[in-house]
Amino acid sequence: MNIQILGTGCAKCNELYEKVKKIVEETNPTATVTKVEDIMEIMKFGVMTTPAIVIDGTIISQGSIPKESEIINWLSKNGKTDLKELVKQSYNDLALASDDKQKCCCNPLAPAAPSKKVYTIMSEDYSQLKGYEPDADLGVGCGLPTQYARIQKGNTVVDLGSGAGNDCFIAREETGETGKVIGIEFAPQMLIKARANAAKRGFTNIEFLEGDIEDMPLPDKTADVVVSNCVLNLLPQKDKIFHEIYRVLKPGGHFCISDVVLNGFFPKEFTNNAAMYAGCIASAIQQDEYLSEIEKANFTEIKVERTKTVEIPDELLREQLDEDLLAKFKAGNVGIYSITVTGKRASE
Repeated sequence: MNIQILGTGCAKCNELYEKVKKIVEETNPTATVTKVEDIMEIMKFGVMTTPAIVIDGTIISQGSIPKESEIINWLSKNGKTDLKELVKQSYNDLALASDDKQKCCCNPLAPAAPSKKVYTIMSEDYSQLKGYEPDADLGVGCGLPTQYARIQKGNTVVDLGSGAGNDCFIAREETGETGKVIGIEFAPQMLIKARANAAKRGFTNIEFLEGDIEDMPLPDKTADVVVSNCVLNLLPQKDKIFHEIYRVLKPGGHFCISDVVLNGFFPKEFTNNAAMYAGCIASAIQQDEYLSEIEKANFTEIKVERTKTVEIPDELLREQLDEDLLAKFKAGNVGIYSITVTGKRASE
């Protein structure tokens, strides 16, 4: 295992290097740990913030010093990254990099605007919608779920994978002062950003909860409407998620979800690519299978409201794939789509 610590020589960079080196000596002495301090070399990795951890060529962490337990977890998988944890870290990193204030000695590469890399190629234009807050739009959605969610004044709306709060603020405009919006998010830095966005606008009927949407921190029959934007496909237990959505919906309530689905199959090497996984692409499942999971959760009136073809530029693919794998991908002729789907929990 080859571990590289990227940093420009600041105190946090050195602290991370020493921390990782100590853990490696205790848990995985065959691994190598090296520093990369030259800024031109660091830029070749495509990181947005430093310090960063790269394991066998895969960016694992950026912009912070992870907990010891997290580092041990990464090192204990024989070089295999826990993809769910990688997704969490990717969105933590995006939250950090989207903030101008993060530019400092430990974060010299952070852009002032969201990175337009793999997880932003499907983003939609929210700017014309009522309730739009630019600070909350990090460009990582693949649809406009609130557009088809039929939110009414006074509704309780739950947003799964709420990020910096973009869809929550749109939903708040529609449910009004008498309604309530609850965002559920598992990336701590996103939660910090979302709560700050709500606080500085004085919103009192929006709440952001830290939690896993496979096991939501909500009681039964909480929501009139559940929305989500390009999140469910990132997680492995889609069947469990749809059953959870059913559980938290009130009888007669409904959901509206935008997500990425496939028609055809990727090469195995592509689905194992961590960056493509974090970007909502390699983790997507077949559209028929996706809709079948919704049916199994006992939803009725299931409808695909909108379908949009997703085109991945060759330039982006070449950042993550070698020429042989790129040729395999193109030969497979896989259709990638962003869909917005609705469904209803039957009334009692």
